[in-house]
Amino acid sequence: MQQIYAACLAAYNNGILHGEWIDATQDPDSIGHEIQLMLERSPIPGAEEFAIHDYDGFGGLDLGEYESLADLHAIALALDDFPTVVVAHFHGQVDAEDLLETCQAQYIGSVTEESGPEEEVYAAYILAEEDHFWEGLPKQYQDHKRAIARSEARDRLLNGEVTVLYGGAGTWHFVSTY
Repeated sequence: MQQIYAACLAAYNNGILHGEWIDATQDPDSIGHEIQLMLERSPIPGAEEFAIHDYDGFGGLDLGEYESLADLHAIALALDDFPTVVVAHFHGQVDAEDLLETCQAQYIGSVTEESGPEEEVYAAYILAEEDHFWEGLPKQYQDHKRAIARSEARDRLLNGEVTVLYGGAGTWHFVSTY
């Protein structure tokens, strides 16, 4: 779960720590409502301003103190559905509001494989996941699937069609560059 720590700036500026952890996967209006309730409970009467002083579950993405609630929500939704390394790859390349849609459109898949050259790990993915690639393959080539997959992986990588991202723990993720 992705959370933000929204802090009351009036309290902070008076040397008092007052804030609340808030679920960032909620819609922006709900996040804003929880922030408003936190400000109403502030030890400083009439508090109106907040800043994001901490966050959790955003996988190392850099968020600003004044990140928009809509952007926080969009990033949190993308992180709920896609590996952090994939979201991080697109974060900053596209507007936060387009992040989830971009991940949906361009995420190919993943494979857990020993470390090795990118073409080897992508070839392992082609072998394991791309059944359509092997449809109609003549019988005389069936024994050469690994070599064919390696060649196809190399072609896609050299053509810039695919980017390989290492997600840690032997897991590799693939995204389309188109």
